[in-house]
Amino acid sequence: MWKCPKCGQQFNKTEQDHNCSKISPVEEYISEQSEEIQPMLCKIRETIRNAAPNAAEKISYRMPTFWQGENLIHFAAFKNHISIFPGDEAIVYFKEKLTGYKTSKGTIQFPLDKPIDYDLIAEITRWRVEQAEKKRSNTKRVNKTDKKTKIEIEYTTRSPRMTREICEIPDYVATALDETGLWDRYRARPPYQQNDYIRWITRGKREETRLKRLDQMIDELRRGDSYMGMSYNAKK
Repeated sequence: MWKCPKCGQQFNKTEQDHNCSKISPVEEYISEQSEEIQPMLCKIRETIRNAAPNAAEKISYRMPTFWQGENLIHFAAFKNHISIFPGDEAIVYFKEKLTGYKTSKGTIQFPLDKPIDYDLIAEITRWRVEQAEKKRSNTKRVNKTDKKTKIEIEYTTRSPRMTREICEIPDYVATALDETGLWDRYRARPPYQQNDYIRWITRGKREETRLKRLDQMIDELRRGDSYMGMSYNAKK
């Protein structure tokens, strides 16, 4: 991975031709936020960059993201807080240090009316880098056919039992359920619907497609009368 010394952008090809003068997507995201919150976002960005110097910056799922073999961590601005998204394993690992913070699946909220603990963000980021490196090393030794776990899902009493791959909920989907308050409606859906939604969303090849499918799921959960474009009577 080659990093341009002028603009900081990273590329697979050394001396990749690019436009250094163009503002980066992350800088553009920060510039679109309120003036009061911009310095905090810049400081968080700098903190993460120092803790993960080999990570590449990008916008993923509409949030500034640091990538190093996988998405390490996202951050985003909201009305009353700034959230970082290091993944649900980080929430469990740093549970004791997160006392006093509002957390959910893969998300930590830093309220704007309190000082932001940048040292904690740096520590979490360094841990995520270590985990990503371990995962990459382990993946090389694991046969692909051993990585898929199957579960049985019974659709109806008339349908045969079928096996489907268990799909973990990505951080950006969990965040959408957090922000919309639709976790209860999501969990009220049958297990096969929950799994099919996640599989359908994450198998989109383009980020635009995945976000469009996520928006459809949120809309269907909110209305409660459909499932992936089909009529559905949700239990009240």
